[in-house]
Amino acid sequence: MIRKAWILLISIGLFLHIQAQEIKSITLEDAIKIALNQNRSLQLASYDRLIAHKSKWETVTNYLPKVNFEASWLDNLQLNTVLLPGIMFGQPGKYIPVQFGVEYQTSWAIKAQQVILSAPLIVGIQMSEQSRKLSEIGYLKTENEVIASVKTFYTSALVLKKSLSILSNNINNLESIKEKTKAMYNLGMLQSTDVDQMDITITNLQNAKHSLKRNYQLTLNLLRFNLGLDTAQAIELTTNLEDLINEQQILQLLTNTFAIETNTDYQLLKTQEHMAKLAVDKEKADVLPTIASFYNYTKTGQGNEMNNLSWFPSKVLGLSLSFPIFGGTQNYTQYTKARIQYEKAKYQTETIAEQLLIQEKQLRYTLKNAYDNYLLQKKNIEVAKRVYTNIENKYLQGVSSSLDVTQANTNYLNAENNFITASLELINAKTNLEKLMNIKNK
Repeated sequence: MIRKAWILLISIGLFLHIQAQEIKSITLEDAIKIALNQNRSLQLASYDRLIAHKSKWETVTNYLPKVNFEASWLDNLQLNTVLLPGIMFGQPGKYIPVQFGVEYQTSWAIKAQQVILSAPLIVGIQMSEQSRKLSEIGYLKTENEVIASVKTFYTSALVLKKSLSILSNNINNLESIKEKTKAMYNLGMLQSTDVDQMDITITNLQNAKHSLKRNYQLTLNLLRFNLGLDTAQAIELTTNLEDLINEQQILQLLTNTFAIETNTDYQLLKTQEHMAKLAVDKEKADVLPTIASFYNYTKTGQGNEMNNLSWFPSKVLGLSLSFPIFGGTQNYTQYTKARIQYEKAKYQTETIAEQLLIQEKQLRYTLKNAYDNYLLQKKNIEVAKRVYTNIENKYLQGVSSSLDVTQANTNYLNAENNFITASLELINAKTNLEKLMNIKNK
């Protein structure tokens, strides 16, 4: 029996040890690195970028020389018959049937072609390059969004973790005060309502703690998804909330000049505008001539026996020129349509640029207010802590009531929550402005 108990204890110990090893400790910097390697949205954007790169070279290859090999073999089972005038054979007025050709005929050829000038092809290469650039910017935009999401969920989880820690410490402190209250009640120094009041306060805090735990786990699940981790992977956040607030970075960010050209949304629109301009150029290029050179080498074998064919080579070198003469009004209509779409793209770029400038001012204003509120709540928490400690001491001395302690404790918790909320708002405001300005601070 004792042996079985020891085996059970050892098994439990090994299980707990393995479970402990499976917990993945992650800093915010680690989380961002993991997300950049494993986030599903970023992986899809990476595939789009690779496809666009290959598509560009697919277009470029149209300007490279093309060489084809062709071969054929014919067995003329019945030769063609042609009627020739009999006068050719001394039989005027008659037609003589004559078969022409040989039974077997085979040939092979090498044909080479090189485009010398093709305006539509040149514009097509330029458009494929812009398409590749568009995919690169799209990848950067997705990368910025992933980094911002990771920062948001990581920070939110830290806020909940910090709130849980504050609640746990507060509950432990009130539990200690409750024991002292019971002792004072047993001595007749306090009323039973004082003990009841403590029980109610502690119960409410425990309920709030359970709710925070559920929200904390939900936020961790969202963080795991953004990191591309398995939902069963246990993680521990090792970065402190206070470490994420770099006041020097915030002050620097508030003074930075916004260069709209660095914004990925603006870059996407400018690239689309350029592609719309190239679409206009393409419609113009469609009416220009295309010049190509070609070279054909052919060797033909003929005879009535496959093992005794006569071979005759031929070579051709030439140039080809082609251009449309008349295609109705289709080209003009397409050109007009492309021109309108280009004007629309320019107008859309200008509109979004104005919106981004307004958004930058709003985000900078939000960050300034969040920073001021953070400093204010940081002072308030110090005051609330001193008040709570003072009333707690008076309560233990019998000068204050349990209601005073409960109220002071509520004020202190509110101050803590306000400070944590102000910290979260400050970090989010900083993240949003950095995302707009394409700044990748950790």
